[in-house]
Amino acid sequence: MKKTTKLLHIIGLVMFFGGILPSIVMNSVVGTSADAVLIYHQRLFVSAITWALTIPGMWIQIVAGCLTALAGKYRPLEHRWLIAKFVLAVLILINGTFVLAPLVSQVTSIAEQSALQGHLLPTYMPLKKQEDMYGIANFLMLVIAFILAIYRPSFRRAQQGAHADRP
Repeated sequence: MKKTTKLLHIIGLVMFFGGILPSIVMNSVVGTSADAVLIYHQRLFVSAITWALTIPGMWIQIVAGCLTALAGKYRPLEHRWLIAKFVLAVLILINGTFVLAPLVSQVTSIAEQSALQGHLLPTYMPLKKQEDMYGIANFLMLVIAFILAIYRPSFRRAQQGAHADRP
């Protein structure tokens, strides 16, 4: 069971990052283009990747990671880094599933309407910037969760030395 959850955790991680990184590349390639048709095709790609890889990968990775952690040698309530990682996992799931994924669909829908009209609608860029902001937030939380998992900081106050002057 433990090896299966680790395998699922790695598969989820590959899917999650496998969805995030191409979306970042596509955004940088298209950039601030005003070509509504080009943007629409880029958005089709981003939406497909989001729903086929990023969202399922995020869920697989986080659920399998939590199961692996709970079955492991660490007791969640005794390790603050693990509590912080669990909190970040919940925030990533909430942001990714209930904020970011719906925004991806909305931005793609506006891009489709823009392509049909032959120009970018004024509602596209503000919503796209909002999507980017929530995407960056999710990515940063993910990086912090990785750092916590790798370095496992204690989050304890520095202990005073044995020879410290006391009043």
